[in-house]
Amino acid sequence: MGANLQDELPSQDEVIELFLLWKKEHGRVYKDLEEMAKKFEIFVSNLKYITEFNEKRRSPSSCLFGLNKFADWSPKEFQETYLGDFDITPKEHSNVKQNNLYHADVPESLDWRKYGVVTGVKDQGPCGSCWAFSAAGGIEGIHALTTGSLISLSEQELLDCETASSGCSGGYKDKALAWVIRNGGISSEIDYPYQAKQGACKSSEVPNVASIDGYVNVDRSDNGLLDATKHQPISVSVNATGFQFYKSGIFDGPGCANSTSTNHAVIVVGYDSLNGEDYWIVKNSWGKDWGIDGYIWIKRNTGLPYGVCAINAKALYPTITSKHVQRQRWRGGGDNGGGGNGVDGGCIVVVAVAVAVMVKVVVVVVAWW
Repeated sequence: MGANLQDELPSQDEVIELFLLWKKEHGRVYKDLEEMAKKFEIFVSNLKYITEFNEKRRSPSSCLFGLNKFADWSPKEFQETYLGDFDITPKEHSNVKQNNLYHADVPESLDWRKYGVVTGVKDQGPCGSCWAFSAAGGIEGIHALTTGSLISLSEQELLDCETASSGCSGGYKDKALAWVIRNGGISSEIDYPYQAKQGACKSSEVPNVASIDGYVNVDRSDNGLLDATKHQPISVSVNATGFQFYKSGIFDGPGCANSTSTNHAVIVVGYDSLNGEDYWIVKNSWGKDWGIDGYIWIKRNTGLPYGVCAINAKALYPTITSKHVQRQRWRGGGDNGGGGNGVDGGCIVVVAVAVAVMVKVVVVVVAWW
């Protein structure tokens, strides 16, 4: 809801009115009065927590919680639906490399959305498929950087076809990328739309529109993630236990600050600073009606072993070689749903697009929006 809950807890009558307004705004319809009474009780408990949390803000940059679409969900309901200890450290793979090189030539701020390599915020719905959204988002970014063509890719294909994962019960970013490599690519969201439930695999019935030839594990440090993000959007895992009511500001880890475990997968699309506090720009998959239009700012440069909410612990990114892209272009022909497989003009143009984008990133200081 629009108002910031920073004052004392409203009166009982005000809480009832607030609940009815929230219920109307979010289109909630309960099956009977008993369910509504139960949900109202949860709403009041969450409202108290949100109000008390906001009262303790340490600075104007600190995060605010709000009455979002999860306000009538208990923490247990929320965690069972959206979170789970399923995103483990990527295992070794023949196409996997380790990035542990640091470079000083990074811009002070960077937002890959400004360079046309990040698709709009998506909504995984009541399905634990964040791993598929994180993996697909990473491929979307490197494909756009390499070919100049931004295509929304199919999370549903990963959900249906990547059998080493458990569908809506959780999965693995690295296994999803490995499946794309074995399959020779991934289809578009248009050709294979999202259903928020696992179904039969239909990969043989749809064309591939993007492909990768490997992926790289990022060094577990702020510098490692910063150096990787300089080149492309990065698939990361986090402990999202405290994300349920996030509304705005820099999230410094309530409930997961010094975590060593993860339960959710997202995408780092850049970084910036506000009032002297550094943060990652993180794209989530809970819809645009959560957080900052679907995004969360997570504090960086904290000195914590794995960063706030373990954001540095399990980061990786897919790779594409120019030779691989050229081979895919001839296979797909450029008329393959959602924009085709590349840019006309051959491998030289493909490489030129990627180089031009990277040069632009280095020389332009991206303004904070």
